[in-house]
Amino acid sequence: MPQPTTELSRGAFYHWSEPVIMFAWQVFIFLSLKNAIFHGFEESSSLIATIATFIGPVFASASPWIAAVFIAGYALVFSLPTIGKSNRLLLDCMGFFLIARTFVGFVMLNLLIINPQSDNMLLLRQFLCFMPALILGWGWLYWRLDQGARRKGRQLLLFPEDSPNELREPLSTFDYYYHSAMVAFIFELSEVEPLTKPMKILFLINAGMMLDLVGLVLTQAIGLAGAG
Repeated sequence: MPQPTTELSRGAFYHWSEPVIMFAWQVFIFLSLKNAIFHGFEESSSLIATIATFIGPVFASASPWIAAVFIAGYALVFSLPTIGKSNRLLLDCMGFFLIARTFVGFVMLNLLIINPQSDNMLLLRQFLCFMPALILGWGWLYWRLDQGARRKGRQLLLFPEDSPNELREPLSTFDYYYHSAMVAFIFELSEVEPLTKPMKILFLINAGMMLDLVGLVLTQAIGLAGAG
């Protein structure tokens, strides 16, 4: 049986920290998608540009509605616990919607490399906007899956903090985002070990996406250096 963590005993703290993380996640996704759709394909005659021309107005008209839905969702997330109701299902719906948007942003970022660009720095700006979204997205997913399993007496990830040690702080949400950031910045899986095959697959997908993004930026940099 996994050892109880301080997160389970300090649940009230996470009633507000998780929505804050989701809000930051939403902002970075919006910035990356907005830039890609409205500026990445503007002077291209490719099929991708035709698709973007169609998606652009849809995105522009849908964004205020999406923002309104999320504002209402955040209001419910904070108000439900005050009346003794669980906000877990609502947070999960918001989280998996953001994961879907993160995946769309990842696809758009990859399409930029094969599309003629009038702005040579666009891909780099997209990369800088999208990396925080990807880190937050993977961190939330790791946290949600592992903590959900731990509440049921199982464990999907093994952290160094799971081993009693007076020099280590107890496991907390931060450790999941720290692991996600380590994969992004130095391709280091920290000391976290996946305990199930699905989690091992998620680790591989996470590392593959990070490697893909770094490859995109290096390809763009080499192309600019060659053109110069």
